Order: sequence, then structure tokens, then C-alpha cells
Amino acid sequence: MADKIILLTHEYPPIRGGAGVYCHELAMAAFELGARIEVVAPKGSIYHQDPKLRELTWEGSQSWISSLRLLFFIRKFYNRKDKKLLLHVADIGVCKAFIRFGFLLPRQNRIMVTIHGSELLKFTRNPIERFYFHLFLRKCETIHVLSKFNYEKCSEFCPFTISKLKLIPGAPSRVVNYDPQKARILEDTKILQILCVGRIHPRKGQVLLLRAASMLPIALQSKIQINFIGPIKDKRYHQKILSLSDKFNGKIKIMGDISETELSAFYKNSDIFCLTPNTLKDSVEGFGFVYLEASAYGLPIIATRVGGVEDAVLDGETGLLSNPEKLDELKQNLLRLIENKKLRTEMSKRGQKWSAQHTWSKIAEEIYPDT
Repeated sequence: MADKIILLTHEYPPIRGGAGVYCHELAMAAFELGARIEVVAPKGSIYHQDPKLRELTWEGSQSWISSLRLLFFIRKFYNRKDKKLLLHVADIGVCKAFIRFGFLLPRQNRIMVTIHGSELLKFTRNPIERFYFHLFLRKCETIHVLSKFNYEKCSEFCPFTISKLKLIPGAPSRVVNYDPQKARILEDTKILQILCVGRIHPRKGQVLLLRAASMLPIALQSKIQINFIGPIKDKRYHQKILSLSDKFNGKIKIMGDISETELSAFYKNSDIFCLTPNTLKDSVEGFGFVYLEASAYGLPIIATRVGGVEDAVLDGETGLLSNPEKLDELKQNLLRLIENKKLRTEMSKRGQKWSAQHTWSKIAEEIYPDT
């Protein structure tokens, strides 16, 4: 049994990415269950009284300098030989630091890692990095994966990891309380609202959605509004979205990053949730917390069959999945949900039940069973 869990991350609120949501929700749930847990997170992270947050003096990145600084930081604060710590490597940036400089750490500490998905693409292309990633996984006593996709990829890469692997899917983030008295942000109820939440980046596939929506009958397009919410991470991709917006006969809003309360209101005022990711050469959707979040609000889902998405969206039950390379499939799924209100209602109910089965307290109990 470890004396304390040290959850190490380069992503933490206010960042709303998958790894940031995972680290924050898991730390909060573990603390509430009585675990002795401490979070090490980048400069600028939101401070919570509990669990304890030890803030880095820099923002954190995947650079060599950042990796080395992190390992010296750990040595400085967590180098007591009388304490057995569980170092939880909780995101890809920290994982890279351990691959590069993990030999600098005391051997008595236990190590576990969470594989979100892209690690299995990013760290296996270069032969040298592949070798050291392999060594790092050997040192880990537990390897947590969020989806069957990650489980299979990790098993293929390192067959010896099977005994260490824990397949534990994610859960929706804590749903923000919604004030029913608050005026609707989207007042025109005759317009069907499609919500897309994800950073503006090629992997998230907003362009696929726009292309498919532009293939719908013109008369139908005029009855649709698509709301894109998320930080702009790729300016060229953002410009591509803007140029394609002119070809769509409905309404398009690109909201950027917004507050949790505003996001909650958008979920409440939407009819369909649509996020259609691609797989890039070194990046993949390892799970998709946002799909369970949308299901928690009762939104039927439209997504693509990539990575671990199928673990978050039940095809034909809570949403409709398509091949990202077959645009006509995506168009047909859009058409089917837009025109069939009964199907949307059925998927809404099933989605809420499905989402409710996933809780962070259950996840924390499974990930940290002996703490």
C-alpha cells in the first residue's frame, strides 16, 4: 500500500481537454473516498482546497527541458526514503518525461500510468523512443487504459503488459447545475440545434461535420444551426472551417472557449451532439469523455468509428457512428436523426441511462483499490 498518491499531469482545469477532465475528476473522486492524494499540475491551474495541488512554476510541455524540470521537481518534493509513493503518470506530457528521465527517480516509488490513446501512436514510431517507452511500461505496476482500442493496441505493443492492464472507461464530468429560470441562449425554437464541443483541431473533425451538413437538402440546411465550442488550437484549420461555413445554408456559430455554466446552457438548448474525429499519424481519440457528458444531458450522438469512441457511444442505441472516410454515411446519419424526432427521444433516454452507469467514484475505487 502506498503512503500517498501523487497524480502528475500537464493538463488540469481551466483546461477542458480529455486529460484535464480525467485528472481533475479522478483526483476529486479519490479524495472524497478518503485516498491520500496530491496533484502536481502546471502553472495557472485552478486551485482547490482539496485535494492538495502542488503547482509547477512553468506551464508544462513535451519539450526536453520541461521533461527534465519535472523529474527534478519530483526528486525535490517526493524523495523521502521513509515514504512509499504511488506516482500516477496521468497524461502524455508526463509520460514523455518519464520515458526520457525516469531513471532519475528513487526506485522505492511505485509507478502507474494512464494511456489515453495517442501515446501508442506517438511513442512507437521512433525506434529509440519505442525502446524506452517499452522499458517504462515494464517499470509500471499498473497500466490504466480507457477503451478496448487502447487495451488491444497496448497488448500488441507489449504482450507482457496484459497482466498489468486495467480497462476502466471514463465518466462524464460533473454536470454543471442549470438554472431553469435563465433565458434561452438560443431563442429560435424552430431551428434544430447541433452542438459540437471540442478544440478546433484537425483531429476533432469539425470539417467533416460541415462537409456532411452541406450535402443535406438545401431546404433542410436552412432549419439547422451548428454551434462549435472549444479553443482554437490550429489557426489554419479554423480558417478552413470559416471558408466551409459559407457553403452551408444554415447558421454557424463558432463560440471559442466558454465557461462551464455557458456550456451547460448550450447542452440544455441543443437537439443533437455531433463530434466526428479523425485518426492522425500520431494522435487518436482514445475515449471521448465529451460523449458521455452530452449523453448525460440527454443528447443523441453523431460520431465517427475511430479509436475508443465506441466505448463511449453505443452505435444504434445512444448515437450513430460512421466511417470517417465515408462522408455519405455521416450525411445519412445526420439526416436520420434530424428527421426522426422519435429516434432522438429514444436515444436521449438510453444515453442518460448509459451515462449514469459511469461515475468517477467507481473509477477511483478501481484505479486505486488499496489506498
